[in-house]
Amino acid sequence: MKKSTLIISSILVFMMLLAGCASDKGNSDKENNVKGNNAETEPVKASQPPGEAVSTKLLDKPLNLKVMTVDSSPQIVTDAPVFDYIHTLTNVKLNLEPVPNANYDQKAQTLIATNNLPDVMRIPNGKPYFAEAAKNGLFLPISDYLDYAPNLKKLIEENKDISNGQVNGKLYGFPLLGKWKLQLAQAPMIRMDLIEKLDLKVPTTFEELYEVLKKFKEAYPDKIPFTNREGSPNLLSSLGFAMGSGYKIYYDPDVDGGRYVYGPAHEEFKAPLEFLHRLYSEKLLDPDYALNTGDAMKEKLSSGKALFYFDNNSFGEQFTMALKPTDPDAHFDLLLPMENQFGQKRNLMYKKDWLHHFVINAKVDRPEDVVKFLDWMYGEEGTLTTNYGIKGEHYNIVDGEPVIAEEIINKYADVKDPFRTMQNALGIGFQAFTLNVDERPMALLSSDELVEWSTKFKVENGYMFDVPPPPLNDEEINRVKTLLSKIDTLVNQEVDKFIIGTKPLSEFDSFAQKLKDSGALEIEDIYNEANKRFLASNP
Repeated sequence: MKKSTLIISSILVFMMLLAGCASDKGNSDKENNVKGNNAETEPVKASQPPGEAVSTKLLDKPLNLKVMTVDSSPQIVTDAPVFDYIHTLTNVKLNLEPVPNANYDQKAQTLIATNNLPDVMRIPNGKPYFAEAAKNGLFLPISDYLDYAPNLKKLIEENKDISNGQVNGKLYGFPLLGKWKLQLAQAPMIRMDLIEKLDLKVPTTFEELYEVLKKFKEAYPDKIPFTNREGSPNLLSSLGFAMGSGYKIYYDPDVDGGRYVYGPAHEEFKAPLEFLHRLYSEKLLDPDYALNTGDAMKEKLSSGKALFYFDNNSFGEQFTMALKPTDPDAHFDLLLPMENQFGQKRNLMYKKDWLHHFVINAKVDRPEDVVKFLDWMYGEEGTLTTNYGIKGEHYNIVDGEPVIAEEIINKYADVKDPFRTMQNALGIGFQAFTLNVDERPMALLSSDELVEWSTKFKVENGYMFDVPPPPLNDEEINRVKTLLSKIDTLVNQEVDKFIIGTKPLSEFDSFAQKLKDSGALEIEDIYNEANKRFLASNP
């Protein structure tokens, strides 16, 4: 693949800052200088019976693990070669159970409610059912097993955000971390070639965006100007924040110097609802916006049926590549944060660490060995294997750094989504099953444009990191659960009515007041008090 100077220089800068994942001679001291990098501590070995030969594998006895994780597109290949290689190195046989993202929460909550958990399960960060299940003893308290997890123990000392996921002072999940990450964001992405073709102004405000989408519809009446995935929750998490509010309970840096806010209970939430209602009523928003899955959104954008989205910017590269064979001029490009009606310019960008929880069933056999294995994923061998594959076959060490083999790069160079297709075929990276994600292969297999976009996600351009929820104690967990069961249900029932128009926006104030009367402000107080407590104990 042709590599531009921009890609090479960007990668070199990042490598100088974050150091390499491994070297044949060992680079542990250099790597440990980077906050959040994996510790290179040797994993604890299982004890050997007297007189027997020492095993060369991580565990002496075979271990089968059923792991439930989120499936994506392209789908996880459950018999990918890396999983057999992991078995060779560790004595752990992985049985992956991928569940589509759209159904994942429902499946996870059903398993928790019936106490029928797999050995290991991924729970996305910020899900209220995580704390409830941990409090009820369904998950193994990892904090009690840190003697078997030296890599994680060191990471906790280096990265205070990990402690944010505690419940009653204990850690119940192995966090999903980013060893090296190409900066991405929930960003507005538009068919820039059509803006140029129609001689339109690149929008810098949401009102200008509306005018552009309107012009798109006039010029291309059979197309969808704006599409999305996963309904109003995803729309109002990204676009809602950019327009001065947020979806349900979230952290707003512009309210009282920074505090947690239940967005729909406040006047600011009316602005994104009004905007989306106007788009829907004028057929500028996808009529199927409430039902679209991720695959449906991607099909519409990559086929030219839709022309704008507000989501993960890296998807834009995929859509451009898919469009090129039939429309060589087609390309998606990034819009910088647009000014909202409050005079703000702000967008969310993804943090270095996802902090999703990989929890262990409290009833699992041989819990110490399960902890050792998950901790192995943070170490040098585990990080290389789960992000690059089989050494000598999928990657090599060159000048102390892991480099994807040229034949692997060439094999996936011409597919619609080279990076993710390669990951899933090999069984590596964020798309498969890893705890310490290294995205340097993403930079190498991506376009110049994606790397250039990553350089624009800066605080001075209006980009902000999402802030995870604070750790709650037992009393707070119980109270929040009670309040959210009622308040979130009200929001789920009413929000789409405002967007579609079956409920007039003149009734928004009474809707917001109903949320306050049901305890929305109490939820804010609980979150903000918990956050003060957490910050005081983690200066």
